Amino acid sequence: MVNRQSIAAQWMLVCAALILLLAFLSTQVTAAHSMIRAGDLWFEHLLLAARTPFLLSLFERITFFGEIPVVTGIAGLASIAVLLFKLEKSFIAGLGTALVGSAASSYLMKAMVERARPDGLIPAIAESSFSFPSGHATLAMALYGFVAYMLCKLYPKHTTLIVTAASAIILLIGFSRLYLGVHFPSDVVAGYLLGGLWLLVGVKVTKIFQSQVP
Repeated sequence: MVNRQSIAAQWMLVCAALILLLAFLSTQVTAAHSMIRAGDLWFEHLLLAARTPFLLSLFERITFFGEIPVVTGIAGLASIAVLLFKLEKSFIAGLGTALVGSAASSYLMKAMVERARPDGLIPAIAESSFSFPSGHATLAMALYGFVAYMLCKLYPKHTTLIVTAASAIILLIGFSRLYLGVHFPSDVVAGYLLGGLWLLVGVKVTKIFQSQVP
């Protein structure tokens, strides 16, 4: 009992920390002058000098894996695999919670903060929504993080490889948004925090469903 209570307390502490960091970033990006806004602009101009046609083409392909239709498709395939291989259906509940929560909260935060997209770089792709937080980073963290969680549970001997691969995918999708000139670094960091928060919630939902199975 004590161990379960300790784990629950740690889970709540991490979630609270993520929420506080998101609140801090939100206030900083809306302030007229802040260190974070200055850092965003500095990094934006740094990437402008590093742009090449080849890398633009490469990151356009990478960012594709954070698009809503692709994320939805991968989540659908993962759910079908759970059913076909008769895995625990609690994975589907957790994955759905993580993705729906991530998408909905990202949309709400964009509407609340109303941060404009970067204008120092010429965007390589067209985006019409607000900038903060990055929806691609949010969904990438929630989807690929949860898929990694599933695979680690199924193949514990390959945990290091799975976590490394998932981390690389998540980081590359986030960086692609910066390189393509459609997000600031703080947008991507906020997306990771928000996606990470819903990833934790998704894992928690999975465990709750598992505990209810006789």
